Formats: sequence, C-alpha cells, structure tokens
Amino acid sequence: MLDRRVKSFIFTQYLNPKYWDWDEDKKILFENRRNNQDKIFNEIYNRLKNLEGLKIIALIVHDKDENKNGLKDAHVHGYLEFTKQKTIASVSACLGIEPQYVEVPRKGRYGRLNCLAYLVHAKNLDKYQYSPEEVETFETFDYEEFIDDNLNDFRKYNATDKRKKGEIGLDLALQEVQQGRLKLREIFRDEDLALLYAGHMQKFSEAFEFYGLRNAMLRLDELEQGKYDLTVLYIQGAPGIGKSYLAREVAQKVREYGNKNGFASDVFSASSSNPFDDYYGEDILILDDLRQESLKVSDWLKLFDPLNTAKMSARYRNKMIVPRLVIVANYKSVEQFFGSFNFKNEDINQFKRRINFSSKISEKSFGIPPFDRIYSLSASKKLNEPENMRISKNEFITLNYGTKLLFSYDDRDKFINELLTQHVYPRIFSEK
Repeated sequence: MLDRRVKSFIFTQYLNPKYWDWDEDKKILFENRRNNQDKIFNEIYNRLKNLEGLKIIALIVHDKDENKNGLKDAHVHGYLEFTKQKTIASVSACLGIEPQYVEVPRKGRYGRLNCLAYLVHAKNLDKYQYSPEEVETFETFDYEEFIDDNLNDFRKYNATDKRKKGEIGLDLALQEVQQGRLKLREIFRDEDLALLYAGHMQKFSEAFEFYGLRNAMLRLDELEQGKYDLTVLYIQGAPGIGKSYLAREVAQKVREYGNKNGFASDVFSASSSNPFDDYYGEDILILDDLRQESLKVSDWLKLFDPLNTAKMSARYRNKMIVPRLVIVANYKSVEQFFGSFNFKNEDINQFKRRINFSSKISEKSFGIPPFDRIYSLSASKKLNEPENMRISKNEFITLNYGTKLLFSYDDRDKFINELLTQHVYPRIFSEK
C-alpha cells in the first residue's frame, strides 16, 4: 500500500511536535501554534514543493471538533494533488509524519469532492462548520469557489443524510419539495424516500403542484418586469440526424449554467400524449417530435407567449407554464409544422414571430464523423414585403416573418457554445 502510486492524498495530524519529524527550530513553532499557524503551513508547503509536480494543496486547522470528552486536540487536515504519481511513503516522509496518517482518497469525482468538502465539514452538518476562508491553498486552488459551485450538492446530501438518520419525516420532506430542494427523481433514487412517497402520493403531488405554480408565478413576474426574455428555439432535421440529442445537450448545458448562477434551473421533457401532466415549474422545456394535435392551437401560442395568458386549457388542468427556454425538435420545418391544415384558423406569422431562433441540422455529402453534420442557426426577422410559400401540393401560406442566418458549423460543440453564450444566456438569464 505504501508503494501504490497515485496523484491525490489526504493527511491529518495533531499539532504537537512529537508527531512531526522536523528540525528543532521548526518544531518550536507548535508551542504557540495559533500565532505560528501561517509559519507551520508555510513549512508544510515548502516541504511538499520538494516533490515534483505539486498541483493543489489545501490546509486547515480543526480546533473546534468535539468528542464525548469535549474538544479534540487541534489538528491539521490537508488535501494534496500532484501532476505526477507519488507514493504514501514519499509524501509522508516529505511531510515528516508517519505513513499511517496519509491516505489515498476513493476513486472518482465524489472521492475528491468528499475530501475537499471535509476540510470545512460541508457535508457533515452535525460537525462544527469551519469557514472556507480558513482553508489555505497558497493560490493553487480557489477553495471558496469550489464550495460555492457545489453548495446545492452539499445541501441535498445533508438533507438525504438527515432522512437516513431518521431525523426528518413526511412533513419536512414535503416542505423540501415545496421549497424546490427535493425533486421527484431524487425521491425515486432514494429507497427510504421512495417508500415514503408510495404511502403519501397525493400529498407529494400537491406539494409538487404548489412548487410548480409558485415557480411559474414568480417567473411570470420576472417576465412582466422585463428581467428576461422567453426564448423559443426550433430545431429541424431529418429523422435520426440528431435533433433530440442536440435538444437534450442544449437543455443540459442551460440547466448547469442556470444552477451555477443561482437560477434553480431544471429541464422538463414533454410527452406527445399528455405533455404537461408531470410539469412542476421547470424553466427549460423540450418538446421533442410532438404532433400538432398534441396541443391546442391556443395552447401553442400561450406556451410561446405566456404574457398574454400563462394558463393552459382545461385539458391540462389549467396549469401555468412559464419557461425561460422552449426547445422544439421536429423533422418538419416551422412553416410545414405551423402552416398545416391543423392550424388553418391561425395565422402562421403568430408562430413565426414568436420563434426567436431556428436551427437546421443537415448531412454533409462527404463528412467524416463527428464532423459529418452542418448545424446552422437563424434568427427571426420581419420581412419588408410578404412572401408566399408552398408547404404542400395544395397549400400556400403568406409569410410576414422570415429568418436571417447567423452562423453555421460542422462542429456541434462549437455550435452549441456560440448559440448559448451569444444568443441564449444573454436573453434568458439577463436581469435587465
């Protein structure tokens, strides 16, 4: 085990000179460890710099931890990352502590996350909560940013941990649902919560309905105040070309960006038969290959423009739908989809002007994966003169709105990045 070569380590040791194999002039620092804490940290840092490839160091003193006898003796916790593999033996020798006080984190993202979180007990609310500002990294790592980026994960973990310890029951679980801290998928991933849900499905349903309605009402206020612009993206392409994948990829990135910036974003993917049965206030909607008849004409318009009225028809229990982003993916063009006989009593231009951006995916003649597709983005624009367009053998429509090509790429990641950073994020997350 001591010879196992890895890149990450954690260590802990009491701030007592008898545990550190340092020169006497350095050991004396522990006699007044509070005043000398910076010097002790510097000594640890300077020692580790002798090992090639030190990438991240994070140190903190725990002096408020408790056991059954009172406060534990002060001790240091450290997290280390190197660019090159090391052994426990080499790291412990460099630190000047016994090898048994140096460990290797568990593999995977959560091994690293848990070790870094433990420095301040971020995932252990039953322990003393140290401030992220107390963690010294010598500018190798932004620890405060790490805590901010993972705060939602820590809160969810602590809530789940409490449930598993039997500290909360139905009332608190319902309260977490109402406050948006507990999602349906999280309930089903947790055996105890799933059983709790099974016994109280009606109460949970009402809690989700409340959260969805409140979310929609608050977002409608923001929309009315001009704090963001509802954005509709229509993705067109032949069956099997990757429309659904692109829609999900865009939605996922928007969700991640929204959550990172404090907007509590989530994705709802509507089904063809009952599109909004399980909608609970999510701000990102995916309408993937819905048929025209999946929604009433009036409901399509409400979805694209909730400022007129955000409530769907009685067929959908008058649910209030107020998204930030709507993504429609279909093999038909906008004109074919909304200009068909199913919409003959509604002007196609009502839809054209509400669809802010349209994207088309087409195949290259001689493309090599993953660059065998062309992804284009166009923006809606009002035409100077109306244009007639044939959408079928016997059908023509008159267009007052057209599109302007913004860009096209054969690199999907590049396309998504420009779409989001230049055109979507500034609209849906901008507090004007």
